[in-house]
Amino acid sequence: MPTEGGSGAGTEATGSPFRSRPPIDDSDAEEVLRCGEVDVLGRMPWSSNATFLVDVRRGDHLLQGVYKPGRGERPLHDFPPGLFRREAAAWELARQLGWGLIPPTVVRDGPLGEGSIQLYIPCDYDHHFFTLRDDPDHVAALQRLAAFDLVANSADRKGGHVLLGDDGGVWAVDNALCFHHQFKVRTVIWDWGGEPLADDLLADLGRLADDGLSEPLATLLDPFERDAVLTRAAALGQDGVLPFDPTGRRIPWPLL
Repeated sequence: MPTEGGSGAGTEATGSPFRSRPPIDDSDAEEVLRCGEVDVLGRMPWSSNATFLVDVRRGDHLLQGVYKPGRGERPLHDFPPGLFRREAAAWELARQLGWGLIPPTVVRDGPLGEGSIQLYIPCDYDHHFFTLRDDPDHVAALQRLAAFDLVANSADRKGGHVLLGDDGGVWAVDNALCFHHQFKVRTVIWDWGGEPLADDLLADLGRLADDGLSEPLATLLDPFERDAVLTRAAALGQDGVLPFDPTGRRIPWPLL
């Protein structure tokens, strides 16, 4: 995972507030994000809800994070308030499956009240799903993300929510519109419809369906949502293939 320690190396030369730093383990990043001192650097552009780039410092560690306070959310008619909890739930689901994809994300109090803080992933913003999908090096990760979004019931997987990190990994951000108990999938990732899922992914889905949700994930969802996650995981695992969209309507807009 990108990020760790140090001063703002690299910001003076580029004028950018974003920093590239050495790797840090997920567990260490989570502790810093959860317990560190938060300093708001500025608002992230092009966000429909209030989203801020922050520094989070704990001891010798200085990380950058993306802070989404609940008070900055626009009300939605089909999702309850507290979308930031779904950002953290996406991380907990990816962690339980062992699939990576989602940066460490915590729910905590911050300068603008309770919200989520996700580890900022240094990345190349010239890349997104549509530039990555034809690269054989990324196909496995993108297929894994397609399966993840079906289980999480992502209602807003735009191409620009898929990042190529400076570490070479594929990362999925902006996961607030997930986990509704009604099937609401809207995604740009339909390229592998009809193709079988890899055996290791099927095993992970079967383990999730058998074991149930981890306690940290379960506490972030209501009972209907918890049951729906397990139902979707079991169904996808039993079917064994990525689905098509026969309606042609399960695509978010704009595409990026």
